[in-house]
Amino acid sequence: MANKLDDIFSNSLKSVEALAKLSSNDIRDGQMNSVFLAELEKMIQFDHLNFTDSSGMTLKTTGEKVYSGNKWYFTDGIKGNSGIFVMMPTNTSMAYILFYAPVYIQGKIVGILSTSFDENSIKRFLDYKVYGAHASAGIVNTEGKSLIALESMKMQQTSIQGLSKDNFRKFLYTSKFDEENRNNIIRAYATRTPSSYKFNGNTDEIQGYIAPLRTVPLSVYSNFPTEASRSLYSMGIQAGRMLQALLILIFAGYIIYLMIVQLLIRRNEARQNRLANYIAKAENAIARAMIYVDAENGTFEDLSIKPMPFPKTGQLDNLVEGFIQYNDDMQNGDDFRTFFNVTIKERKVLNYIPSVVFCSTKPNGKKEYITMVYIPVEVKKDVVYKGIILFRNITSEKSKEIEANRKLSQALNAAREASNAKTTFLFNMSHDIRTPMNAVMGFTAMAKKHIEEKETIKKYLDKIDIAGKQLLSLVNQVLEMSRIESGKIILSEQKCNLENVIKALSTTYGSHAETKGILFTATITNLEHKMVLIDSDRINQIAANIIGNAIKYTNENGSIMCTLEEEKCDREGYGMYTLVVEDSGIGMSSDFIEHIYDEFTRESSTTVSRIQGTGLGMTIVKKLTDIMNGTIKIDSKKGQGTKIAVSIPMKWCKDLSPETAEQKTVTTIPLKDMKVLLVEDNEMNREIAEEILTENGLVVDTANDGDIAVDKVRRAPPGAYNLILMDVQMPRMNGYDATKAIRKLEDPQKSKVPIIAMTANAFEEDKKNALAAGMNGHLAKPIDVQKLIQTLTNFR
Repeated sequence: MANKLDDIFSNSLKSVEALAKLSSNDIRDGQMNSVFLAELEKMIQFDHLNFTDSSGMTLKTTGEKVYSGNKWYFTDGIKGNSGIFVMMPTNTSMAYILFYAPVYIQGKIVGILSTSFDENSIKRFLDYKVYGAHASAGIVNTEGKSLIALESMKMQQTSIQGLSKDNFRKFLYTSKFDEENRNNIIRAYATRTPSSYKFNGNTDEIQGYIAPLRTVPLSVYSNFPTEASRSLYSMGIQAGRMLQALLILIFAGYIIYLMIVQLLIRRNEARQNRLANYIAKAENAIARAMIYVDAENGTFEDLSIKPMPFPKTGQLDNLVEGFIQYNDDMQNGDDFRTFFNVTIKERKVLNYIPSVVFCSTKPNGKKEYITMVYIPVEVKKDVVYKGIILFRNITSEKSKEIEANRKLSQALNAAREASNAKTTFLFNMSHDIRTPMNAVMGFTAMAKKHIEEKETIKKYLDKIDIAGKQLLSLVNQVLEMSRIESGKIILSEQKCNLENVIKALSTTYGSHAETKGILFTATITNLEHKMVLIDSDRINQIAANIIGNAIKYTNENGSIMCTLEEEKCDREGYGMYTLVVEDSGIGMSSDFIEHIYDEFTRESSTTVSRIQGTGLGMTIVKKLTDIMNGTIKIDSKKGQGTKIAVSIPMKWCKDLSPETAEQKTVTTIPLKDMKVLLVEDNEMNREIAEEILTENGLVVDTANDGDIAVDKVRRAPPGAYNLILMDVQMPRMNGYDATKAIRKLEDPQKSKVPIIAMTANAFEEDKKNALAAGMNGHLAKPIDVQKLIQTLTNFR
């Protein structure tokens, strides 16, 4: 039994060392591929297979990572040693025997490959029968601690109830062992010398033996089973009392002889089977093919079962040419010649495992990638005499690498296209941005010259207002596209009356079109379910971009027809609603239609068309339509007009009453003497807001940062401020934190003062953030004076 275990442990260590050499090809940047590790574990005889990198992080086949840098075997292995580590059992964990070996890449240790046998596997090694009866066996260390549970000792154990399952030494003092046999066992496992012992079983005396292991500091013990003794005793009774002693003597001698012969036969067979099994696993599980190389004589012998493109034996030169012809990638023919002519023929001992990859086409037309490594097996005085070439299929890994490179190439092309599109955008937008900016600056300068002429000043200010709104529209379009791209658009379902949507479109854009001399009509066709659940703001945004473009690009005396129609939808409880906008405008070329959804794309700049725009309108329409699971279709001809149809599935609403906002009676309330704290870090913005508030009779106090505002509210008497207008982005303390600090003040008159966000953060999520911070409302910059006054009136 001891010899059997030593053979298993010794051969297991050699297997790990071989696997460590072979697995070096599957390590990139010091990390093992967990997929390859898992596949390898399925094909080996061990219970576990792990890889620990040089930092001490252990990768398991499940992909899980744990830290093992404090383990003794890691410290020893990272020094370049391989060995066997015994982990004794604890109350919370099973025992195991671990085999480890360092993994080298180009002479440098990049990690440790480790495998193990757990307690269940060790029990199977100890299991054997004598005359059909199971023998009991166990393993103990030099301190008297059992590697596996004491239940494997098939003997009476009523006297050891409550003992730890691995306390073998204490078990000897509490069972039926006398002092002499107890001392024999303790001396044997403490000094690691063989010994025999005996003890009284339930019905008879039992013989036992203990012997040390060479590979690890453990001893194995075994007891001759009582079942076999009873069998012998029965056979003796049947032979007769007078012949009992003689038969027992002869039969016992015969048994011993058979056991010795059988043991020798089984040991020899087991060794041969193990070697054959290791070779089979190495070839089938790891290499798939194997070539024996006699480097000294320049010959080879193919040991593979798999057919290869060359004879079974021959000269190395023939082997080189055979592989080059077999390889589809002719570019690495030089790699093959170097592999054979330099690595193998020069017979040098290298500090790394040389390898080369080749590609071949299978009969089904698929590419197959094979890596070939050369391992010296006979070395004398740093000269290689014999070696083995192993092969492993790396098609899966290579396919992933090729796919990754393809995706990287696609990403690079996409990045280049995006960069070119943005460059084009900046080129086209330069004039669009500078035109309103030039108007603002030019009319401002002219206003200064005519400062005494009221009517002229008013005319200039109106034009400055128009130019400012154009700039704001440009900024809003770009920001909206940015939000869509970053995934910040969240659809909200709300009850919506589609008839009201069409009426609103007719009212809003009808008057706009009329001022330009365009006939605008909006109709409803086959609208069976007018109440739906949809994000009406996004529907209006889609319609606004399409109809706005139609008005932009339709000349005077032209026409625009807007139609909403309900059609059948595949989804139960839904209708497919199609908005069609058809104009008689300037139309688009077929080449431009192919790129109409690209970001920052316009068929002509403002300089050519004299029409303001960002080139993002239809991009936003396409993105929103896709988010709402809809489709869009465009028909257009240059000089003949454009027809755009957007189809979106909408869920029918059973409740036919539309959502109505709470109606508030707006009463004009004087704002005179209302005390407001204006918190704004930008001096110009602060001056504008203060002027607007003061003109409306408010008493204004200012703070140029959040922390100053909090300090002013804290120091002021209760009721000093009726309302706070709070900026959000400030250098030292932002508006959110300042609001939270004010809400924590002990005086309720101070902590509950209304706070309104007045900020350039104008998106829906910014409004939610303001309310979440404890603010009572939100006003977006640039300041809309009417909205500001209305808000102050509401809180007044």
